Amino acid sequence: MARPRPEKKRQKAKPVQPPLPGMPPHELPGTARVLPMQLQIGDRMTDSTGEWEVVGRPYTTAGGENSHVRVQRLDKPGVTETRLWGSYEKVTVIRRVRARRRASDDAGVRCLVRAVNQRR
Repeated sequence: MARPRPEKKRQKAKPVQPPLPGMPPHELPGTARVLPMQLQIGDRMTDSTGEWEVVGRPYTTAGGENSHVRVQRLDKPGVTETRLWGSYEKVTVIRRVRARRRASDDAGVRCLVRAVNQRR
């Protein structure tokens, strides 16, 4: 006579570990933690001096160990700074999805489409 098949053991609910002291809080919706070389023009970040917007592309120095990016104050558009991070550090930014392209981008696309259609 065959033995009865053993029942599957129930999976126990995994306990949720409380956040460790000194760890950053969970990210808010719309924010992202990225490496400095992944910063894009238009990203926004906040620190103790105010809110800043990325206005230049990032670049590295010291053999890629340091990353620099040009930022400007949101409330004072003429004030720009160059920020420096280690290339391994993560930066918390607010990344907004652009709903519309600029009119100049649309005009460039229209000209390109028109040129391709004329060749046919």
